[in-house]
Amino acid sequence: MRDSSTGAVRRFVETFTNLGALPMALWVVIGAFVVESMAYFGVLTLMSEYLSTNLHWGDRWAGLAVSFFTMAVTLFMLGVGSLAEGLGIRRAIILALIITTLGRFIYSFAVGLSPGLGIVAILVSLLVIAIGDAILQPVCYAGVKQYTDEKTSSMGYAMIYALMNLGIVVMGTLSAWLRPAVQDLIDGKATEAPGAVVRLMAGISGSGIQAVNWSCVIINALTFVLFLVLLTRKAESAAVRCIQVEKTEGAVRLPAWPRMKAYFVEGPFSNGRFLFFIFMMLPVRTLFAHQWLTCPQYILRAYDKGVADHMEWLVNWINPMIIFLGVPVLTALTKRVNVYTMMLIGSLVSALPTFLLCGGPSLSLLISYFVIFSIGEALWSARFLEYASEIAPPGRVAQYMGLAQVPWLLAKGTTGLYSGFMLSRYCPAGAAPEQMQTGTLWFIYGAIAMTTPLGLWLARKWVMSGFRHS
Repeated sequence: MRDSSTGAVRRFVETFTNLGALPMALWVVIGAFVVESMAYFGVLTLMSEYLSTNLHWGDRWAGLAVSFFTMAVTLFMLGVGSLAEGLGIRRAIILALIITTLGRFIYSFAVGLSPGLGIVAILVSLLVIAIGDAILQPVCYAGVKQYTDEKTSSMGYAMIYALMNLGIVVMGTLSAWLRPAVQDLIDGKATEAPGAVVRLMAGISGSGIQAVNWSCVIINALTFVLFLVLLTRKAESAAVRCIQVEKTEGAVRLPAWPRMKAYFVEGPFSNGRFLFFIFMMLPVRTLFAHQWLTCPQYILRAYDKGVADHMEWLVNWINPMIIFLGVPVLTALTKRVNVYTMMLIGSLVSALPTFLLCGGPSLSLLISYFVIFSIGEALWSARFLEYASEIAPPGRVAQYMGLAQVPWLLAKGTTGLYSGFMLSRYCPAGAAPEQMQTGTLWFIYGAIAMTTPLGLWLARKWVMSGFRHS
């Protein structure tokens, strides 16, 4: 028994120590993804409120726009992201960072334009950012595969996911400090002398939310510069695994229709169990979309100023910090556990705490919801991405990552269709807390999410009878 326990501890420790032998290029790729994700989530968390309040679009149109944006990111992964893999890791990431920096500049600049031109600028900027992020994410995951081996791949995927969430924590802390400080200075409500940064951002932004938007432009631009300096062509060449790309020199490419048939009719799309598995995750994924479509406005409207001013601490701090700490440890502890089992347990843990919010606004219950929900996410999220990437044939990692993201695409698209309406009905702007019906709002969302663990449990024998392990 002692030998068995000692061996388990040794394997657990080796899971982490093996990362030290991996090339520096892995950490540069992960770093680019992490810091750019800070800018992405910094803008996304405030996007609904920015469009609804600062640009006067209203909850419904703001929800649709945010849904369009997040859905477009995933949709473009099916095409643009997979094609960009053929550029090579370094060139594809450089291209993605240039595109996202440009898009975020247009997005932040649009508030000063006329209403009609501002709408056009916002829609164009969201489209541009979506293309850039659609290139960045699958290529960075392809980079993780290229710079890890079979022994270290699980932890490689866990680390990029965990560190991304640490970046969100940092961005949430920055946003929670900068947004209210700038807004109070602009409104003449500052209780103490503002620092130089706050005065500068107040002068160039015009609102607390805009100050965060412009800071994300700066973060994005700095990421591009640092990546260009750190990932040289020599560092890029230090691959652990040789990953072929689909488009090779001299290769014969089939006409468009046969290629589409091979992509959509054959492969994973022809496997009914695999399709059920990934699409059954759609309902619980709607809770992730509500992290930016519903939670920010819910906290800003239903809670007092002391809580509302620290909204980012709740939305962008608790969940990402638990993911940062929990994903590597839980991945190491459960790497031998069946992926389907982890999906079932994790989705149940994610869905159940939603019903804690049915009793109305309560800070303690809200924190409990974020904590339990995040533990559930930590149980299954990284393992799902690992499975999708590792079963991909050579040169098609980005395509398989895109296929696995289709349910996420639908979750983001469908959630935005009703989130604005639900907010305007159950948690409208300007209403007193006693006039809101937020308990009904969260009961409906919890019931939707619970269909995932229920469906996975009912179909477990059928799916497991033909389930392929990565």
